[in-house]
Amino acid sequence: MTLNNSDIDVVHKYNHVELKGWVDQLQYIDKEIDNLLNLYANALGEKSIPTGTQELFSERKKLNKALYEKVLPYSITYTNVAECDDIQCDMAYLGEYDRLRENYKDNLEAYQQLKDKLFEEALRKE
Repeated sequence: MTLNNSDIDVVHKYNHVELKGWVDQLQYIDKEIDNLLNLYANALGEKSIPTGTQELFSERKKLNKALYEKVLPYSITYTNVAECDDIQCDMAYLGEYDRLRENYKDNLEAYQQLKDKLFEEALRKE
């Protein structure tokens, strides 16, 4: 299957919308980590959050922020893809997009697993 210019334009428009969604989700995760830890701390009452749990979420927050700092500028410069006049330029943008998509997917999966672990831990404390 060969893509013509209009097909590539549609792909780029879709990718740009998706990149904006990633930026929003990464920002949300950053806030949610703080909210989850505060909620967990409140549920524990006088006890403090276990150090291991605190460290895991702190590390996940750092990794999430690092990915955000890669995705945000890329999503802004992705608008330059319209200026591509050859397939190599298009492929460069698409290659970087695919790499970031994998990183985003891995980050989201790791965060969801960590969040599940927190919920299990919190429910066990009751």
